[in-house]
Amino acid sequence: MIFLTPLALLGLLSLPILYWLVKATPPPARKTRFPSLRILRLLTPERQDTSRAPLWLLLMRLAAVFLLVLGLAQPVWTGMRQTAGREGDLLLALDNGWAAIPHWQERIRSARALAEHSLRAGHSVTLLLGAPDADGTMPPPFRTRDRRRLEERLLALAPHSWPVDRARLAAQIASLMSPDGSSGNRSGTRPGEIVFLSDGVATAADGNLLAVLKRTQIPVGDMRWNGCDTALLGVARGDGADDALRASFETLACREPGRRYRIRVRDAEGGTLGMYPLPGADDGSGTRSASLPLPPLLRNRAARFVLENGTGALPGPSAIVLADSSDRRHPVGLLTQGNQDTPLTGQGFFLAQAIKGVAELHRGSPDTLLDGKLSVLVATDGALSSPGIRAKIAAWVRKGGILVRFAGPVLAASSENAAGDPGQTLLPVPLMEGMRQLGGPMSWGKPQQLDAFDARSPFAGLAVPDEVTVKRQVLARPTPTLGDHVWARLKDGTPLVTATSLGQGELVLFHVTGTADWSSLPLSGLFPSMLERLIARSLGQKDTSAVTRLAPFAMLDAQGLLVPPPEAARPLSTAALATVAPGVQHPPGLYGPPLARRALNLGGASRRLRPEATLGRSLAPGGLSAEIPLAPWLLSFAIALFLIDFLIALWLRGLFVRAAIVLLAAGLALPCARAQDAGEDGPQAQDAQSTHAPSAHTPADVPGAALETRLGYVLTGHDDIDAASREGLQGLSNYASDRSSAAMGHPDGVTPGKDDLAFYPLIYWPVTEDVQEDPARSAALNAFMAHGGILMLDTQGVGSELSAQDEGQMRAALKRATAGLNVPPLTKLDDHHVLAHSFYLLHDFPGRVQGLPVWVARSGDDSNDDVSPIIIGAGDWAHAWAMDSQGNTPYAVIPGGEDQRVQAYRFGVNVLLYALTGNYKADQMRVPELLKRMKQ
Repeated sequence: MIFLTPLALLGLLSLPILYWLVKATPPPARKTRFPSLRILRLLTPERQDTSRAPLWLLLMRLAAVFLLVLGLAQPVWTGMRQTAGREGDLLLALDNGWAAIPHWQERIRSARALAEHSLRAGHSVTLLLGAPDADGTMPPPFRTRDRRRLEERLLALAPHSWPVDRARLAAQIASLMSPDGSSGNRSGTRPGEIVFLSDGVATAADGNLLAVLKRTQIPVGDMRWNGCDTALLGVARGDGADDALRASFETLACREPGRRYRIRVRDAEGGTLGMYPLPGADDGSGTRSASLPLPPLLRNRAARFVLENGTGALPGPSAIVLADSSDRRHPVGLLTQGNQDTPLTGQGFFLAQAIKGVAELHRGSPDTLLDGKLSVLVATDGALSSPGIRAKIAAWVRKGGILVRFAGPVLAASSENAAGDPGQTLLPVPLMEGMRQLGGPMSWGKPQQLDAFDARSPFAGLAVPDEVTVKRQVLARPTPTLGDHVWARLKDGTPLVTATSLGQGELVLFHVTGTADWSSLPLSGLFPSMLERLIARSLGQKDTSAVTRLAPFAMLDAQGLLVPPPEAARPLSTAALATVAPGVQHPPGLYGPPLARRALNLGGASRRLRPEATLGRSLAPGGLSAEIPLAPWLLSFAIALFLIDFLIALWLRGLFVRAAIVLLAAGLALPCARAQDAGEDGPQAQDAQSTHAPSAHTPADVPGAALETRLGYVLTGHDDIDAASREGLQGLSNYASDRSSAAMGHPDGVTPGKDDLAFYPLIYWPVTEDVQEDPARSAALNAFMAHGGILMLDTQGVGSELSAQDEGQMRAALKRATAGLNVPPLTKLDDHHVLAHSFYLLHDFPGRVQGLPVWVARSGDDSNDDVSPIIIGAGDWAHAWAMDSQGNTPYAVIPGGEDQRVQAYRFGVNVLLYALTGNYKADQMRVPELLKRMKQ
């Protein structure tokens, strides 16, 4: 134990004086009756001796002063610490790379505790850092005997997002150990011990460091932390036919195999696109992996993959994988006409099924599609007959788009294809009028097979099935340059796919239809592969191969944020992107121009975590006894003794009861004053408090939903879905409370059949695939709907491009969920229904996804005042409404962003007020007709 203010101990000299002052106290005054003056004459003056204070009271006062003096001297209990060997100057080597981020504050505290011992003993402390600075140079050794300077240096340190450089660290240690005392060791004295605060991750230069330490012959200590939080995440395309993403991560010497992890997918704005648990334990090597069935719509928007455990995201850039243009599937527009979307026969149907498997598909009119962000536009036969439409599409192609056209009877009969500018015809090559017939009673030929793809073709490398044949095709007009435009041909040499450049974009023509009428190509697995190759050439990926030098754009820092690159960052080549090891010259982050931006991540297929060999004697961080300041404890005990002495003095003087009465009266007056201050805030504040807090006279068994208006949600047993339901209804309640007169409380999770549902106007039920029939649940929900409640079932986006769940399984789950429910005849919700104008005027009813139908009870049911007792949809509204404890909206809304989220909130408010007020606004729809009749 040491004293930070030893001069204060001189106060102990006052204890003898204090003993003399407090050893005696005058006796208390006595009340005496004087019956007459005669008694006064009989009194004779006598000497009165002082009454001595009790010994225990004297000792208590002396102890209080003794503790007060010791506390003012600021004693500190230094305890014991682990040492690596003999005493002397200390050399601290602190790893400050990416692997040290999870336990960084613990490392700083341990470094302070280790240094304190040497500084107290009068020795010096030399600090070395393992990772280079942002300018690429190694930090010079920091040597001091000043405790304050060392603390300032340690508190100013921050970890880096690149690994340590143990080769250069070994060179610094060797320089410090040199006998001439050069390179930083100007005192010429060797340290008495070396302690490494290592991150535990092996590097290629560990052998050099071990050799240097062995030559120094100085005791070495190695302190390490639990490697469960040091994780390396990697995300790559799988080897399966579905080309799904696969996430894998490994931890460093983790001794807790039961930990649960999950992958959270975020977009560029930080919204959550999906969460995927990593089931099961590792395979014994510390590695876990799982498939990420991310739908194409979400995969195209994914900006980063984050590894989380039960407490949240793991710290540092090693638990983050940035997505780049090579991971995204660019949006594709499909333009059809007439009845081409007929199932199993129409070109639109065949093309939509092929594109959905490889890209994000958009449908609509030409103006709608061109206004959106498209990379490829696919047009069926006859969809580009209008010159105005061709002019708009030509302008779009010149800006970098790819137009893929399919032939057919309309194109074969057109007379405008013989020649002309590709910018007007939107054809890569001139065509001959009519079509070629292969096989059949009127033809001498037979169906032709596909020839192998040329090495210059975008389809090079794809296997050509023998069963793919062509019966009809439109022929290209022979020209001297026709061969330069052919990407695929038949075995007889006739072109099957031709292409040409137009501005920054391309025109591609399949000389057959998109159905099986002219060829069996659309029925083969080759067809979607060819479309995927064309999509890969679209804007954002087309120029990737041409970019050979990728300049650093933004780097990940220790907090996982994208920041400007450090000074030492250098460009890298596309060829080295998959093999280069991240470092200070190539830190993890984004590289390249906007249209060919690539990501360099710490985790990858070729990067594995290996534990570093022990550098010396193992030191446990928990074995360090931190300095304990004793002054607060001593001063607290001294004040407590003084307080006890004060109470004893009051007792001896007979004032203890009076003081207790005064303190009790003051304590009772304080709540009254607070209540009066609260009353001055006006009746609105009192109403708000009474709305959200039960009265003191309320029985304990009264549910909270009976005291305030709350929404309910059905518990599914899935923690992520239940959490989203809770956050979604809380966000909707906050939105409705801010914008209407409805004062909503927090939502409650309910289990129909066990909980009383009578207090809830609306119950939200996210239907999951594992839901089973439950007669008790159905009976409770029937009673709930019969008494005016509204049940809202949500299949969470199934049926949209946002969901990867099977529609058939979800339909079966919805059928099981509604088994036994009194579901009235349903109709599709439109903007004429009361739900479209119960508060806001709405024309669509989106959630996290849009465009999916919403079903309500058909009007005309007088049993419930024509109010629909049930609402069924797949908008995934809870994720769109969700609001976390910080007021943020954690889930992304696809594809309309925040505007779509506002519409989702407004639809939720309409549903809420519809549940609270019924359909009284239905009469307002008839106001124009009533006014018209009144005028007549």
